[in-house]
Amino acid sequence: MTAGYLNMKPSKWTLKEQARFLKELGELLEQGYSLSHALLFLKINKEKKKEKDLVYALQLLKEGAPFYEVLSSLKFQQGLVSHVFFSEQHGRQSTALKEAGDFWLQRCQETDKLKKLLSYPIFLFVIVTLVFTAFERILLPKFRTLFTSLSPGGSSYLDVVLSFSRFLHRLPYGLACMAAGLGLLYIFWFKKLSPLKKMSVKLRIPFAGRFIRSFSTQFFASQLSGLLTAGLSINESFALFSQSRQQPFYQTLCGLIQRQLTDGKSLESILEGLPYFDKNLAFIVANGQKYGRLDQELYHYSRKLLLSLEDKIEHYLRIVQPALFSFVGLLIVCIYMAVLLPMYSLINSM
Repeated sequence: MTAGYLNMKPSKWTLKEQARFLKELGELLEQGYSLSHALLFLKINKEKKKEKDLVYALQLLKEGAPFYEVLSSLKFQQGLVSHVFFSEQHGRQSTALKEAGDFWLQRCQETDKLKKLLSYPIFLFVIVTLVFTAFERILLPKFRTLFTSLSPGGSSYLDVVLSFSRFLHRLPYGLACMAAGLGLLYIFWFKKLSPLKKMSVKLRIPFAGRFIRSFSTQFFASQLSGLLTAGLSINESFALFSQSRQQPFYQTLCGLIQRQLTDGKSLESILEGLPYFDKNLAFIVANGQKYGRLDQELYHYSRKLLLSLEDKIEHYLRIVQPALFSFVGLLIVCIYMAVLLPMYSLINSM
């Protein structure tokens, strides 16, 4: 059966479906279901392809595969798979699955909000571009002919409109060249970098770098807290992190941290020298070790980071739509001016 399934491609689970699946699975485990029983229950009312995926998942579990490998074989998102990998190690599987589901559902909701915010302004921008193109192709040549006949020196206003028109015509080509350049840069340069260098590059991206740093810190603090709560030592926790193949960045970084811990360095001093995490993480670790509550300090810090990220994303989403509407409104005003000002100029010259 397994071999037969491998000849097929797993069905495409959207990120929202993956997150909802993990949340429902966590809720069932919390109510006392075994993992196999929960998967059988969730198989009900699934479409045929996803039902086959879950049957295959049950088969793999019977053969002794860990659940995170099952999800990886179903092409689940690597961040979700990592949550499951660590939940299997620290023993809070039901809670971790629910938290992972909630976290990624929240991100899906934020993405959906952004799409809704962008859809109407983009539609307006397309309409305005079409109107401006029609104006440039039909009215502008006639205005130019009239201005040339009335004023051999031409019109500076029309020159500005023509320059703007040429810019709009070249803009799609410029954007296409930029996208192609970025694609080539990714294939021939970025993909060949080590995981740590890749993260360093991401953190230098204007605006997005701050969010990437916060997300990586939140994930690290949350998972380390879970491992410590399960009774693992700091060294054992980092050894486990370094085994996570789903996240090459954490695997490489935590292997490096583990070696430095073996050399006798304190965790606080190691984290202070790392540019990949929020600067407050070292303070939280030092404080937690001082009072013997490192697992709790990291847990509360990860929750605080998560709430802060949600607030920031909501804030920027509220700014995006008015900014886009303002830009589109400015284009509309420019079109009106492009039509009306030449007419007034012609009337005054008669």
